Amino acid sequence: MAQQPESLPEGIVGLMLRLRGIGIVDPQFLKIVESVPHEQFVPVQFFDKAWRPHSLPIACGQTMLSPDATIRMVEALGVADSHTVLEIGTGTGYQTALLARMAKKVHSVDRYKTLIDAAGERLQRLGLTNATLDLADGNAEISGQGLYDRIICDLAYPGMPRLLLEQMVSGGKVVTIIGEAGSEQMVVRLTKIGSRFERENLFPIRAGSFETGLAMAL
Repeated sequence: MAQQPESLPEGIVGLMLRLRGIGIVDPQFLKIVESVPHEQFVPVQFFDKAWRPHSLPIACGQTMLSPDATIRMVEALGVADSHTVLEIGTGTGYQTALLARMAKKVHSVDRYKTLIDAAGERLQRLGLTNATLDLADGNAEISGQGLYDRIICDLAYPGMPRLLLEQMVSGGKVVTIIGEAGSEQMVVRLTKIGSRFERENLFPIRAGSFETGLAMAL
C-alpha cells in the first residue's frame, strides 16, 4: 500500500520557513514555489518525504536534489518572464515546472527517454505548455533553439563548463554544480562576460556526476 503524503500545508510551511531562513523572501517567487506541488514529482514510495530537505532516488538510477537545493538554484538563476532557459537534466520535471512558471520559454533536455516522457506528462497535468522536453546529451551543443538567457544544470561538471559559453547571450547566467563526485562540490553562478565566465560560489552540495551520451536502454 502506497504511503500517504505528509500534510501538504505542514510540508509547505516547513519548506517556506527553511527558505526564509536562508534569505529567500521574495513573495512573488515564494508564490511560484507554492504553486508547484513537489509531491507530484517524487516516486510514490517517497510521498511521505516529498517536502523534506533530502535528495531522493528516481527512475533510471538517478537522484533528484532536495526541494530546498533545487529552489535555491532556481532563485539564484534570476529568471525573468522574457527569458529563454535551457535546463540540462530534466529528471522528474520539478525544476522544469518552477522554471516554466517564471520564464517565457524553457528547453529541457535529458539523456533518459523514460524521464523525459514521465516529466512531460506531469507538466501537461499542470497545464504548463511553454516547456519543450528533448532527449539529448547535455554535454554537447544543444542545437535548434538559438542562444539562451539562462542555463541551469543540477548535475556536477568536473571543471568549468566552457561549452555553455557558446550557447548563451552576452550577460547570460548559468547556475550549475562543479566538482568531482566524492570530493567537494559547489553550486556556482557563472555570468558570461565576453569570452569568459565570471564565477560566484553559492553553496556546497553533494550531487551526481555529469554523464555523457544518450541512454540506449532507458
